[in-house]
Amino acid sequence: MSELRTNRIIPRDGLSTDSWGGGIIQMSYASYDGSALAITSNTDVLSGTITPKSASSKILIDVRLRAQLDGSNGQFYAGVKRSIGGATAVWVSGKGDLSPHDNGRYAWHFMSSDYRHGGCFQFARDTPATTSQCTYTLAVGPWGSASGSVRINRQSGDQETQGAQMVIYEISG
Repeated sequence: MSELRTNRIIPRDGLSTDSWGGGIIQMSYASYDGSALAITSNTDVLSGTITPKSASSKILIDVRLRAQLDGSNGQFYAGVKRSIGGATAVWVSGKGDLSPHDNGRYAWHFMSSDYRHGGCFQFARDTPATTSQCTYTLAVGPWGSASGSVRINRQSGDQETQGAQMVIYEISG
């Protein structure tokens, strides 16, 4: 049996200026499997880790959320923070500070408290430039004057779990 190994493949004409990455090197998965979590203020929901194989790698974070609104004003945000080796966390997208209304947070609008609402968000192009372990944390909180709460895994009677999931991919740079 033969095998082909390479650490990078680049098209003959090179990568266009608006593209990045190559193949998936590895992936990591995290989910919130706990009991119902009611979010009324900025809350860290779950964390996942990955240790990049190369300092030139890019990281893609794929987030899936399913929750229910308790209240009437359903404007919340979802964002991902990164920390390396216990250092101060920074938002993956945006200006880098932890202001909940900064760029890099995705607005998550709930139309009614009668239904569970889902959302998928991709946070791309994180370049931690390290081979040390990186911890990515999903944060959810109210946007502006939101009232009420968002509940993840609310339906305890039907054993609802994994209302928040995060898949972390290391992509060759």
